[in-house]
Amino acid sequence: MRLILNETQLVSDSINNGYVDKKKPSNTIRLLAKYYLSKDMNRPQTINSIDAFLKKNYKGYNSVKWQNTIEKIVNSVHKDKDYTMFDIGDVNITKNELEKITAINNLKYEKLMFILLVYAKIYNKLNDNGKYWVNEELKYIFSDTKMAIKEVDQCKIIFDLSELGLIEVSKKVDCTNVHVLMADEESDIEIIINDFRNLVYYYLKWKGEKIINCEGCSILIKQTSNKHKYCNECAKEIKATNDRRIQKERYDNSRK
Repeated sequence: MRLILNETQLVSDSINNGYVDKKKPSNTIRLLAKYYLSKDMNRPQTINSIDAFLKKNYKGYNSVKWQNTIEKIVNSVHKDKDYTMFDIGDVNITKNELEKITAINNLKYEKLMFILLVYAKIYNKLNDNGKYWVNEELKYIFSDTKMAIKEVDQCKIIFDLSELGLIEVSKKVDCTNVHVLMADEESDIEIIINDFRNLVYYYLKWKGEKIINCEGCSILIKQTSNKHKYCNECAKEIKATNDRRIQKERYDNSRK
């Protein structure tokens, strides 16, 4: 998901644990800009603080290459004067909603319908209404399903779900807005979503698949064996740490 929904938690992870959004470091830079400016730092102090943070926590970081980007983001945040951290809170999925999704009886379609429902509830909170419209490009929605599907097939699945009466698509030309029709907030809550990474794994875990939390960063991951305890990013960092330790031990032993 490209939306940043729990900024307070993310900036806390950055300040306390050195977290950097490696897929899009500018997300981390923007949150740090809001954080430092809210602490009454001026623009130069904020830029220097972000630069120092990235030097310490972002492998391969180059101050010269990132200087202009950092300055632009800090200037933009400073101009807006809005340093409030946005937090969507939890998104709840109910028993009736899950029953409607499983009744599709096609895992590919089920995963997409689950993601659309979550997006609809997120946009309800963003827009402060209960209309269940999703205003996002299909490529990002399908990315959250963890399925590699061609664009022509994406449109077919959307069409099929509309034929089932679960969604409707905006009739505006070149508009990909989707209206979710099967939301049902009245029954018991079955799933509480508070981490918006790897969204579809909440559904797969509910269906009984082996989904666990990464022991490093807590993101949901699919467990492929009993030894599988970390996501790819954390596994790489642990391996790099172990490799450095082994190299140091070898170096120390060679000097004895």
